[in-house]
Amino acid sequence: MTELLKDINKIPVRTWRWLGVNEKNIDAEFPEITPYHNSAFQNEGCEGLKAIDLTKNTMDLRFLENILISKGVSEKLFNIADSEFNSGWYFEAECGKKIKEPLILNYIFDENNKVIVDNNIIVAQENSEINVVILYKAKNIEAFHTGITRVFAKKGAVVNLTKVQLMDEKDVQIDSIIESVEDDGKVNNVLVELGCRNSVTNCNIDLKGDRSFAGIYSVYLGDKDRDVDINYVITHKGRNSLSDIQTRGALLDESKKIFRGTLDFKKGSKGAKGGEEEYTVLLSPKVRNRSIPLMLCEEEDVEGQHAASSGKIDENKLFYLMSRGLSELEAKKLIVEASFNPITERIPVEQIKGDISEYIRRRLVNVK
Repeated sequence: MTELLKDINKIPVRTWRWLGVNEKNIDAEFPEITPYHNSAFQNEGCEGLKAIDLTKNTMDLRFLENILISKGVSEKLFNIADSEFNSGWYFEAECGKKIKEPLILNYIFDENNKVIVDNNIIVAQENSEINVVILYKAKNIEAFHTGITRVFAKKGAVVNLTKVQLMDEKDVQIDSIIESVEDDGKVNNVLVELGCRNSVTNCNIDLKGDRSFAGIYSVYLGDKDRDVDINYVITHKGRNSLSDIQTRGALLDESKKIFRGTLDFKKGSKGAKGGEEEYTVLLSPKVRNRSIPLMLCEEEDVEGQHAASSGKIDENKLFYLMSRGLSELEAKKLIVEASFNPITERIPVEQIKGDISEYIRRRLVNVK
Protein backbone atom coordinates (compact mmCIF):
# COMPACT_ATOMS: atom_id res chain seq x y z
CA MET A 1 0.00 0.00 0.00
CA THR A 2 1.46 3.34 -1.05
CA GLU A 3 1.53 6.12 1.55
CA LEU A 4 -0.48 8.33 -0.82
CA LEU A 5 -3.50 6.04 -0.42
CA LYS A 6 -3.41 5.80 3.38
CA ASP A 7 -5.50 7.89 5.80
CA ILE A 8 -7.59 9.57 3.11
CA ASN A 9 -11.18 10.86 3.14
CA LYS A 10 -11.08 11.62 6.86
CA ILE A 11 -14.23 12.29 8.82
CA PRO A 12 -14.44 15.91 10.14
CA VAL A 13 -14.77 14.78 13.77
CA ARG A 14 -13.11 11.52 14.75
CA THR A 15 -15.05 8.80 16.50
CA TRP A 16 -14.19 5.40 18.04
CA ARG A 17 -11.33 3.79 16.11
CA TRP A 18 -12.81 0.31 16.31
CA LEU A 19 -15.72 1.44 14.15
CA GLY A 20 -13.30 1.81 11.23
CA VAL A 21 -14.94 4.94 9.81
CA ASN A 22 -12.47 7.73 10.63
CA GLU A 23 -10.54 7.43 7.37
CA LYS A 24 -10.01 5.23 4.33
CA ASN A 25 -6.99 3.10 3.38
CA ILE A 26 -6.70 1.60 -0.09
CA ASP A 27 -4.55 -1.47 -0.67
CA ALA A 28 -3.17 -0.43 -4.05
CA GLU A 29 -0.20 1.30 -5.63
CA PHE A 30 -0.30 4.82 -7.00
CA PRO A 31 0.54 4.42 -10.71
CA GLU A 32 2.87 6.44 -12.88
CA ILE A 33 1.13 9.49 -14.35
CA THR A 34 1.47 9.33 -18.12
CA PRO A 35 0.04 11.76 -20.71
CA TYR A 36 -3.67 11.46 -21.46
CA HIS A 37 -4.10 11.36 -25.23
CA ASN A 38 -7.88 11.43 -25.63
CA SER A 39 -9.85 14.63 -26.15
CA ALA A 40 -12.29 14.99 -23.25
CA PHE A 41 -14.13 18.10 -24.45
CA GLN A 42 -15.28 18.98 -27.94
CA ASN A 43 -15.46 22.77 -27.87
CA GLU A 44 -18.00 23.94 -30.40
CA GLY A 45 -18.02 27.49 -29.08
CA CYS A 46 -20.65 29.05 -26.85
CA GLU A 47 -21.46 32.71 -26.30
CA GLY A 48 -20.53 33.88 -22.84
CA LEU A 49 -18.32 30.85 -22.11
CA LYS A 50 -14.59 30.71 -21.57
CA ALA A 51 -13.27 27.15 -22.06
CA ILE A 52 -9.55 26.49 -21.61
CA ASP A 53 -7.62 23.20 -21.79
CA LEU A 54 -5.39 23.44 -18.71
CA THR A 55 -2.89 20.94 -20.11
CA LYS A 56 -2.12 23.29 -23.01
CA ASN A 57 -2.52 26.72 -21.42
CA THR A 58 -0.92 28.19 -18.31
CA MET A 59 -3.26 30.19 -16.07
CA ASP A 60 -2.69 32.23 -12.94
CA LEU A 61 -4.82 30.32 -10.43
CA ARG A 62 -3.56 31.99 -7.28
CA PHE A 63 -7.02 33.43 -6.71
CA LEU A 64 -8.10 29.92 -5.65
CA GLU A 65 -5.85 29.87 -2.60
CA ASN A 66 -7.93 32.22 -0.45
CA ILE A 67 -11.29 30.75 -1.44
CA LEU A 68 -11.04 27.04 -0.73
CA ILE A 69 -11.65 25.55 2.71
CA SER A 70 -10.85 21.94 1.84
CA LYS A 71 -8.15 19.79 0.28
CA GLY A 72 -10.60 17.06 -0.72
CA VAL A 73 -9.74 13.45 0.09
CA SER A 74 -6.23 14.42 1.28
CA GLU A 75 -3.71 17.23 0.94
CA LYS A 76 -1.16 14.99 -0.78
CA LEU A 77 -3.58 13.82 -3.47
CA PHE A 78 -4.90 17.37 -3.84
CA ASN A 79 -1.39 18.66 -4.52
CA ILE A 80 -0.76 15.95 -7.11
CA ALA A 81 -3.97 16.74 -8.96
CA ASP A 82 -3.26 20.46 -8.72
CA SER A 83 0.28 20.30 -10.11
CA GLU A 84 0.79 16.98 -11.93
CA PHE A 85 -2.55 16.55 -13.69
CA ASN A 86 -2.63 15.02 -17.17
CA SER A 87 -6.07 16.37 -18.09
CA GLY A 88 -8.36 19.18 -17.03
CA TRP A 89 -10.49 22.10 -18.15
CA TYR A 90 -11.34 25.59 -16.99
CA PHE A 91 -14.92 26.71 -17.65
CA GLU A 92 -16.12 30.23 -16.88
CA ALA A 93 -19.58 31.67 -17.46
CA GLU A 94 -19.50 35.44 -17.93
CA CYS A 95 -21.61 37.80 -15.81
CA GLY A 96 -25.31 37.43 -16.52
CA LYS A 97 -24.89 34.63 -19.09
CA LYS A 98 -27.14 31.58 -18.84
CA ILE A 99 -25.44 28.60 -20.48
CA LYS A 100 -28.24 26.04 -20.46
CA GLU A 101 -26.68 23.50 -22.83
CA PRO A 102 -24.61 20.98 -20.81
CA LEU A 103 -20.86 21.10 -21.27
CA ILE A 104 -19.80 17.45 -21.40
CA LEU A 105 -16.38 16.16 -20.40
CA ASN A 106 -15.90 12.55 -21.54
CA TYR A 107 -12.98 10.96 -19.73
CA ILE A 108 -12.55 7.60 -21.48
CA PHE A 109 -9.98 5.04 -20.33
CA ASP A 110 -8.37 2.62 -22.79
CA GLU A 111 -5.17 0.59 -23.20
CA ASN A 112 -3.18 3.74 -23.98
CA ASN A 113 -4.88 5.86 -21.31
CA LYS A 114 -5.14 3.84 -18.11
CA VAL A 115 -4.46 6.71 -15.69
CA ILE A 116 -6.40 9.96 -15.47
CA VAL A 117 -5.48 12.71 -13.02
CA ASP A 118 -7.85 15.55 -13.82
CA ASN A 119 -7.97 19.13 -12.60
CA ASN A 120 -11.26 20.82 -13.49
CA ILE A 121 -12.29 24.35 -12.52
CA ILE A 122 -15.76 25.84 -12.96
CA VAL A 123 -16.41 29.54 -12.33
CA ALA A 124 -19.86 31.11 -12.60
CA GLN A 125 -19.64 34.89 -12.48
CA GLU A 126 -22.41 37.01 -10.92
CA ASN A 127 -25.96 36.09 -12.00
CA SER A 128 -24.74 33.51 -14.52
CA GLU A 129 -25.62 29.84 -14.93
CA ILE A 130 -23.55 26.90 -16.16
CA ASN A 131 -24.20 23.17 -16.52
CA VAL A 132 -21.29 20.72 -16.59
CA VAL A 133 -21.43 16.93 -16.98
CA ILE A 134 -18.30 14.85 -16.33
CA LEU A 135 -18.32 11.18 -17.35
CA TYR A 136 -15.71 8.52 -16.52
CA LYS A 137 -15.91 5.23 -18.45
CA ALA A 138 -13.60 2.21 -18.52
CA LYS A 139 -13.94 -1.42 -19.52
CA ASN A 140 -11.65 -4.45 -19.23
CA ILE A 141 -8.55 -2.56 -18.12
CA GLU A 142 -7.16 -1.78 -14.68
CA ALA A 143 -7.86 1.95 -14.74
CA PHE A 144 -6.95 4.51 -12.09
CA HIS A 145 -8.55 7.91 -11.59
CA THR A 146 -7.93 10.66 -9.10
CA GLY A 147 -8.65 14.34 -9.46
CA ILE A 148 -10.26 17.52 -8.20
CA THR A 149 -13.16 19.57 -9.48
CA ARG A 150 -13.36 23.08 -8.03
CA VAL A 151 -16.53 25.13 -8.34
CA PHE A 152 -17.04 28.83 -7.63
CA ALA A 153 -20.56 30.25 -7.70
CA LYS A 154 -20.44 34.03 -7.42
CA LYS A 155 -23.37 36.22 -6.28
CA GLY A 156 -26.64 35.02 -7.74
CA ALA A 157 -24.94 32.38 -9.90
CA VAL A 158 -26.12 28.81 -10.48
CA VAL A 159 -23.83 25.83 -11.12
CA ASN A 160 -25.25 22.42 -11.99
CA LEU A 161 -22.57 19.73 -11.83
CA THR A 162 -23.15 16.09 -12.78
CA LYS A 163 -20.43 13.46 -12.31
CA VAL A 164 -21.04 9.90 -13.52
CA GLN A 165 -18.57 7.08 -12.85
CA LEU A 166 -19.11 3.93 -14.94
CA MET A 167 -15.77 2.22 -14.46
CA ASP A 168 -14.93 -1.49 -14.19
CA GLU A 169 -14.63 -3.91 -11.28
CA LYS A 170 -10.82 -3.79 -11.04
CA ASP A 171 -10.52 -0.01 -11.21
CA VAL A 172 -9.79 2.62 -8.56
CA GLN A 173 -11.37 6.05 -8.30
CA ILE A 174 -10.50 8.76 -5.75
CA ASP A 175 -12.44 11.92 -6.52
CA SER A 176 -12.66 15.33 -4.82
CA ILE A 177 -15.20 18.10 -5.36
CA ILE A 178 -14.60 21.43 -3.63
CA GLU A 179 -17.12 24.26 -3.92
CA SER A 180 -17.55 27.84 -2.73
CA VAL A 181 -20.90 29.64 -2.91
CA GLU A 182 -21.46 33.38 -2.44
CA ASP A 183 -24.63 35.40 -1.66
CA ASP A 184 -27.74 34.00 -3.39
CA GLY A 185 -25.61 31.48 -5.29
CA LYS A 186 -26.65 27.87 -5.88
CA VAL A 187 -24.80 24.64 -6.59
CA ASN A 188 -26.55 21.40 -7.49
CA ASN A 189 -24.48 18.21 -7.59
CA VAL A 190 -25.68 14.93 -9.09
CA LEU A 191 -23.12 12.22 -8.28
CA VAL A 192 -23.43 8.70 -9.68
CA GLU A 193 -20.91 6.14 -8.35
CA LEU A 194 -21.57 2.76 -9.88
CA GLY A 195 -18.23 1.12 -10.69
CA CYS A 196 -14.68 0.48 -9.42
CA ARG A 197 -13.22 -1.99 -6.95
CA ASN A 198 -12.46 0.99 -4.73
CA SER A 199 -14.61 4.10 -5.12
CA VAL A 200 -13.72 7.04 -2.87
CA THR A 201 -15.67 10.28 -3.16
CA ASN A 202 -15.31 13.55 -1.26
CA CYS A 203 -17.58 16.56 -1.75
CA ASN A 204 -16.89 19.62 0.43
CA ILE A 205 -19.03 22.74 0.02
CA ASP A 206 -18.57 26.14 1.68
CA LEU A 207 -21.83 28.11 1.89
CA LYS A 208 -20.14 31.39 2.69
CA GLY A 209 -22.84 33.65 1.27
CA ASP A 210 -26.18 34.71 2.70
CA ARG A 211 -29.12 32.80 1.18
CA SER A 212 -26.72 30.44 -0.60
CA PHE A 213 -27.78 26.88 -1.44
CA ALA A 214 -26.04 23.55 -1.94
CA GLY A 215 -27.57 20.26 -3.02
CA ILE A 216 -25.93 16.84 -3.26
CA TYR A 217 -28.00 14.13 -4.93
CA SER A 218 -26.18 10.83 -5.29
CA VAL A 219 -26.50 7.11 -5.95
CA TYR A 220 -24.07 4.24 -5.45
CA LEU A 221 -24.02 0.53 -6.17
CA GLY A 222 -21.85 -2.15 -4.60
CA ASP A 223 -21.53 -5.78 -5.63
CA LYS A 224 -18.99 -8.63 -5.38
CA ASP A 225 -16.25 -7.37 -3.01
CA ARG A 226 -16.40 -3.72 -4.04
CA ASP A 227 -15.71 -0.98 -1.54
CA VAL A 228 -17.61 2.33 -1.61
CA ASP A 229 -16.39 5.22 0.57
CA ILE A 230 -18.31 8.52 0.64
CA ASN A 231 -17.64 11.74 2.54
CA TYR A 232 -19.90 14.79 2.11
CA VAL A 233 -19.40 17.99 4.12
CA ILE A 234 -21.53 21.12 3.77
CA THR A 235 -20.41 24.07 5.89
CA HIS A 236 -22.99 26.78 6.60
CA LYS A 237 -21.51 30.25 7.13
CA GLY A 238 -24.02 32.57 5.48
CA ARG A 239 -27.29 33.66 7.02
CA ASN A 240 -30.36 31.78 5.79
CA SER A 241 -28.20 29.39 3.79
CA LEU A 242 -29.80 26.10 2.76
CA SER A 243 -28.49 22.60 2.09
CA ASP A 244 -29.94 19.29 0.97
CA ILE A 245 -28.23 15.88 0.78
CA GLN A 246 -30.15 12.94 -0.69
CA THR A 247 -28.37 9.64 -1.25
CA ARG A 248 -29.68 6.29 -2.47
CA GLY A 249 -27.69 3.08 -2.70
CA ALA A 250 -27.84 -0.67 -3.12
CA LEU A 251 -25.44 -3.33 -1.81
CA LEU A 252 -25.23 -6.99 -2.76
CA ASP A 253 -22.87 -9.96 -2.52
CA GLU A 254 -20.03 -9.07 -0.07
CA SER A 255 -19.69 -5.39 -0.88
CA LYS A 256 -18.92 -2.69 1.70
CA LYS A 257 -19.90 0.93 2.09
CA ILE A 258 -19.16 3.82 4.41
CA PHE A 259 -21.24 6.98 4.13
CA ARG A 260 -20.19 10.09 6.03
CA GLY A 261 -22.53 13.07 5.73
CA THR A 262 -21.80 16.22 7.74
CA LEU A 263 -23.77 19.45 8.13
CA ASP A 264 -21.64 22.05 9.91
CA PHE A 265 -23.40 25.22 11.12
CA LYS A 266 -20.80 27.88 11.88
CA LYS A 267 -21.23 30.89 14.15
CA GLY A 268 -23.09 33.59 12.24
CA SER A 269 -25.15 31.25 10.05
CA LYS A 270 -28.38 32.49 11.63
CA GLY A 271 -31.50 31.14 9.97
CA ALA A 272 -29.63 28.40 8.12
CA LYS A 273 -31.40 25.13 7.36
CA GLY A 274 -29.94 21.82 6.29
CA GLY A 275 -31.08 18.28 5.77
CA GLU A 276 -29.53 14.97 4.81
CA GLU A 277 -31.08 11.61 4.09
CA GLU A 278 -29.49 8.34 3.02
CA TYR A 279 -31.21 5.06 2.27
CA THR A 280 -29.59 1.76 1.31
CA VAL A 281 -31.26 -1.33 -0.15
CA LEU A 282 -29.56 -4.46 1.20
CA LEU A 283 -29.65 -7.37 -1.24
CA SER A 284 -27.40 -9.82 0.62
CA PRO A 285 -26.86 -10.79 4.28
CA LYS A 286 -23.09 -10.61 3.72
CA VAL A 287 -22.81 -6.90 2.90
CA ARG A 288 -21.30 -4.42 5.35
CA ASN A 289 -23.18 -1.14 5.52
CA ARG A 290 -22.00 1.75 7.71
CA SER A 291 -23.47 5.27 7.81
CA ILE A 292 -22.35 8.21 9.92
CA PRO A 293 -24.64 11.25 9.62
CA LEU A 294 -23.08 14.14 11.58
CA MET A 295 -24.41 17.50 12.63
CA LEU A 296 -22.06 20.15 14.07
CA CYS A 297 -23.40 23.41 15.41
CA GLU A 298 -21.99 26.71 16.71
CA GLU A 299 -25.15 28.76 16.08
CA GLU A 300 -28.46 28.57 17.96
CA ASP A 301 -30.93 29.82 15.35
CA VAL A 302 -30.53 27.03 12.80
CA GLU A 303 -32.44 23.92 11.73
CA GLY A 304 -30.86 20.61 10.84
CA GLN A 305 -32.26 17.19 10.06
CA HIS A 306 -30.39 14.00 9.32
CA ALA A 307 -31.35 10.40 8.80
CA ALA A 308 -29.77 7.19 7.57
CA SER A 309 -31.66 3.95 7.10
CA SER A 310 -31.34 0.63 5.35
CA GLY A 311 -33.41 -2.44 4.72
CA LYS A 312 -34.28 -5.34 2.49
CA ILE A 313 -36.62 -5.04 -0.48
CA ASP A 314 -40.23 -4.64 0.59
CA GLU A 315 -41.84 -8.08 0.27
CA ASN A 316 -45.23 -6.55 -0.57
CA LYS A 317 -43.76 -4.62 -3.50
CA LEU A 318 -41.94 -7.74 -4.64
CA PHE A 319 -45.10 -9.87 -4.43
CA TYR A 320 -47.13 -7.28 -6.34
CA LEU A 321 -44.65 -7.07 -9.22
CA MET A 322 -44.28 -10.86 -9.42
CA SER A 323 -48.06 -11.21 -9.48
CA ARG A 324 -47.99 -9.02 -12.60
CA GLY A 325 -45.79 -11.51 -14.43
CA LEU A 326 -42.26 -10.39 -13.56
CA SER A 327 -39.69 -12.89 -12.36
CA GLU A 328 -38.18 -12.34 -8.92
CA LEU A 329 -34.93 -11.11 -10.49
CA GLU A 330 -36.74 -8.71 -12.83
CA ALA A 331 -38.84 -7.38 -9.96
CA LYS A 332 -35.80 -6.75 -7.76
CA LYS A 333 -34.01 -4.95 -10.58
CA LEU A 334 -37.05 -2.75 -11.14
CA ILE A 335 -37.31 -1.86 -7.44
CA VAL A 336 -33.62 -0.91 -7.23
CA GLU A 337 -33.82 1.20 -10.38
CA ALA A 338 -36.95 2.91 -9.09
CA SER A 339 -35.15 3.87 -5.87
CA PHE A 340 -32.41 5.50 -7.98
CA ASN A 341 -34.75 7.32 -10.37
CA PRO A 342 -35.37 10.48 -8.27
CA ILE A 343 -31.61 11.10 -8.47
CA THR A 344 -30.80 9.95 -12.00
CA GLU A 345 -33.73 11.89 -13.47
CA ARG A 346 -31.83 15.06 -12.60
CA ILE A 347 -29.16 14.21 -15.20
CA PRO A 348 -29.60 16.55 -18.20
CA VAL A 349 -28.31 14.16 -20.91
CA GLU A 350 -30.65 11.39 -22.07
CA GLN A 351 -27.86 9.27 -23.54
CA ILE A 352 -26.05 9.18 -20.20
CA LYS A 353 -29.25 8.27 -18.37
CA GLY A 354 -29.63 5.35 -20.77
CA ASP A 355 -26.03 4.28 -20.18
CA ILE A 356 -26.64 4.32 -16.42
CA SER A 357 -29.79 2.22 -16.70
CA GLU A 358 -28.03 -0.37 -18.87
CA TYR A 359 -25.02 -0.44 -16.53
CA ILE A 360 -27.22 -0.99 -13.45
CA ARG A 361 -29.17 -3.81 -15.11
CA ARG A 362 -25.94 -5.54 -16.12
CA ARG A 363 -24.57 -5.28 -12.59
CA LEU A 364 -27.69 -6.68 -10.97
CA VAL A 365 -27.61 -10.05 -12.74
CA ASN A 366 -26.43 -11.72 -9.53
CA VAL A 367 -29.23 -10.45 -7.31
CA LYS A 368 -30.68 -13.30 -5.24
